[in-house]
Amino acid sequence: MTMKGNHPTLILFGSFFSSGLRAKRTRVFILLAMVPVLLMLAARVMESAGTVSAGDVAGFFSHFMLSLYFQLLIPVLALFFGTSIVNEELDNKTLVYLTTVPVPRRAVLLGKYLAAILLASLLVASGFLLCFLAASFTRLGDPAAWEELGLFLGTSLLALFCYSALFSALGAFMKKSILLGLFFVFGWESVVQYFPGVTQKFTIVHWVKSLLPVPPGQNSFLIFQLQPSPPLQSVLTLLVAGALFLYIAVFIFERKEYILSDNA
Repeated sequence: MTMKGNHPTLILFGSFFSSGLRAKRTRVFILLAMVPVLLMLAARVMESAGTVSAGDVAGFFSHFMLSLYFQLLIPVLALFFGTSIVNEELDNKTLVYLTTVPVPRRAVLLGKYLAAILLASLLVASGFLLCFLAASFTRLGDPAAWEELGLFLGTSLLALFCYSALFSALGAFMKKSILLGLFFVFGWESVVQYFPGVTQKFTIVHWVKSLLPVPPGQNSFLIFQLQPSPPLQSVLTLLVAGALFLYIAVFIFERKEYILSDNA
């Protein structure tokens, strides 16, 4: 493996991204990302058949689809991609090779992280784009619709960055990290976000929801017990938290001695 003229992180990123595209689990995640699109198309078919009104379809997107993406799909994809960065190598017994090649350990983790977050971002962005177009195809000439799409996609990428960095650190710290990650997503994040006051700020989803538009007078997941933080503060919090989690992941990976047979 030659490193001349190229940074090791970028070389490893290209290798892991290519292998990730061919992985069987990526095909499963593609199908998962297409589920909201199929649901949105089904809602449009029902609208054409006169079963539901156009307002109901718009409400279906703002209430159900946003919740599906930001409270389920994005955290789950980040969890599986983030925790697999180290645990996949442990399970395949290839970590010894990766940590003995003449490149810094941080390059290995950062290369895998970049490949994982790009794959997850492509899955989420493509699914979200198709879903949004299905929901808003009658408004495609309205600049406000494209502004909404940009806001949704930008928030999605910020959420993926922060969640993936957190779960990468968790995966570098412990082998069975996916169990703790599931508890975080479906336990902590799902419950604490509805507590009033400052408590909800100890979740990632609070800062994500603070960036999303809230339909006035509607009782959706975005405003139930939500006391939103300012947009700039929310963006900075997600960026700083993601960078901190990623630094912790690198710090642990560079110093921890991994035992392939260790089940802890």
